[in-house]
This record gives sequence, structure tokens and C-alpha cells, in this order.
Amino acid sequence: MRTLIVSDLHLDPIDPARYTAAIKAIGQVSCDQLILAGDVFEAWVGTDGATSADIGFLEHMGRLAASCVLIPGNRDFLLNQDWLTQFGIQYQTHVVTADALVIHGDELCTDDHAYQTFRAEVRSPQWQSAFLAKPLDERQAIADGLRAASRETQANRPESIGDAVDQTVDAVMQAHGVDVLIHGHTHRPAIHPLKSGLRAVTSDWTDSGIGIVLEVDDTVRRLESVSLGAKSTVLQAWSQRDGTPEWKRNV
Repeated sequence: MRTLIVSDLHLDPIDPARYTAAIKAIGQVSCDQLILAGDVFEAWVGTDGATSADIGFLEHMGRLAASCVLIPGNRDFLLNQDWLTQFGIQYQTHVVTADALVIHGDELCTDDHAYQTFRAEVRSPQWQSAFLAKPLDERQAIADGLRAASRETQANRPESIGDAVDQTVDAVMQAHGVDVLIHGHTHRPAIHPLKSGLRAVTSDWTDSGIGIVLEVDDTVRRLESVSLGAKSTVLQAWSQRDGTPEWKRNV
């Protein structure tokens, strides 16, 4: 089983070239499963706001692998399963197996108390129903205002507040019984060795990005950080043989 995880493409109709570049880059990696781990779109205000570029991208992603899963991020949590089904894409809040847990990652940034309060509010069914009942142009204006406020907040806060908190990472991994956690959101791509296993982080995108490949067979698990662009390049590679707890770095 070979899974490719990417996130934080932040696709925006004002930059149509990014859609084309992302489709080409992601298509460089052959996989059985593709996981789009949130913030695929810069701002999602409802399906009636979807552009032809958005639809074309989702159609292409749904055909790239036998299974395609979308995990909502903080920019596109209003996507829903009913609408995504037409593209052959499953909507899941997280993906967990015996081999790894994949999440968007904003839930790990628990030092950002203001954001976590906001996150809880906008993820509630009541808030979402009220928001989606507004006219499209009003929703778009609200989204623009929220993005501007987010940029200002990020510019005036310590950088560490926007990163995953170690204690939260440990708690999430223990709660799901996994030794591999894969996420995006923080825009800090890396593979971090932990006492309990590995934490792998995807990047944000321009015309290229960094994804994570998890490959599992009967005897070995392999985890790779892969640069995706005109061609794919392995940046880091780790492996674990069945029956041994240690992950070893190969590249």
C-alpha cells in the first residue's frame, strides 16, 4: 500500500497556474491512495462558490489513485461528503490505520488559544448553517476579512505559537495508538524522530510543494519526504522492519 499525503495547496482562482502546476506535480508520484490533508483551497465559502478550476482539480484528484480522501483544513472545512462524492473523493476528519494517523494539524497548535476558540466556533453545525445561509457575495467578503485578520495576527505574534505543541502531539498519538503522525497546516516541512516514532509534516505550496509518502508491505514500513514539482525528489527516507520498534533513517 503506497499513500501520498499533500496539504496546504491554498488554490485560488486568482492564480490559475497553480492548479495546473499542482496537478502535474502530484501526478508525478504513483500511489494507491491520495490524501489531501486540508487547506486544498485558499478559502471555501460553499459549493455555490466553486469555480471551474476548483471542479477540474477535484475531478483530476479523484482519478489519480484507487482511493482519494480529503481531510478538512482551517480554510476549507465547509467542504462536505455529499458534494465530494461526485468526484470519487471521500471526506474524512482524519485517517487512522495501524500504520499512521493523518490529520490537517491545526488541532496540534494548542498554544494559539485564540485560534482554538475560533476553530471550535466555526466547526459547530450552528455557525456553519448560519454562514451558509448568507448570500454568496457576503460569505466571500467575510472570508476575505478573516484572511486579512489572520495575516495581521500571524505578523504580530511569536512564530512558535503557530507550531505544533509537543505535549499535544504525544497526546494525540497515544489517543489513536499510533507511532507515526502525518500532518500539514504549520508550513514547516520535516520528518521529526520522536521517542514514540515519527512526526512527518507536509509543506505549503507555490508551484511545487513537499509531500509525504507512506509505503507499507508485509515486512517494512517506509516514510519519505518528497519534493513535488517538475520532477519528484526524495528529501528524507525512514524505514522500520516488522518486529522491530526502531525507525532508521536511510536518506
